Amino acid sequence: MPGARRYVMIAVLALLAAGCGSGAKTAPEVAGYVGTYLQAHPDVKRMAKKGAQSATVVIKGQDQDVSADLGDGLRGRLIRTGDATYMQMLEEEVAPGKTWDKITKEHEPYNLFGISVVTSQATTLVNSHRVHALLAARGRVSGPALDGGLDRYTVTIDVRAALDGLDLSAFLEVYDPLPMLQDTEDEYAMVRAGDKAAQGRLRDKLLEEFGAQATYELWLDGQGRPVRQRLTAKTPMEITFSNWDDTTVAAPPADQVRVLAK
Repeated sequence: MPGARRYVMIAVLALLAAGCGSGAKTAPEVAGYVGTYLQAHPDVKRMAKKGAQSATVVIKGQDQDVSADLGDGLRGRLIRTGDATYMQMLEEEVAPGKTWDKITKEHEPYNLFGISVVTSQATTLVNSHRVHALLAARGRVSGPALDGGLDRYTVTIDVRAALDGLDLSAFLEVYDPLPMLQDTEDEYAMVRAGDKAAQGRLRDKLLEEFGAQATYELWLDGQGRPVRQRLTAKTPMEITFSNWDDTTVAAPPADQVRVLAK
């Protein structure tokens, strides 16, 4: 009997250790992990895909390489390196033998158009982890579970309950920071002002977008670095992370660049 009691005690201690070890995390910790890690390690390559839309953003200090396929034939790439910005739209040549425009401060209208269309939408896509974090923080977490050599955490989300508890003003800041339509901007202004009807319409819209139930998954490597993050909802959304602290951003080859005349 003493031996049996000892075996039971060892088993109980093992279970406690598994549940209370350094790998165990709460739902808010799992939800906010990517954002916290990015603050300390901003140089990274992020690739996002949502339905027909995709985007890639590479950061190296103040330099960035942003590309996006936003659907409906809207594709583009923008590189900022040093004091120059290079724009490529729709993979078309902008002049014989050229595929890039070099944009300077003297060409602000063109510059603003390229940046607003490509970078804002691409950045919103790769930053969708912020939206997912606000939903997942109110979910139920399980893990870590070993998955292909990575630690995988899973958060089950009751979307309606999560939306009911959200600060909608804070949510809009990450969900749609630059609304394209004036009507949308006006509606958001009413939400921020505390209009109950507008807030109800927004919650209904989000519930329709995400569905009643969603699952947030996060994969970490052996160094605790995010490798992959996925929200399985009405429209699945996935972001992968690579080249942590080891990114490169380079200007296009000079012979492919057209310098816009003053």
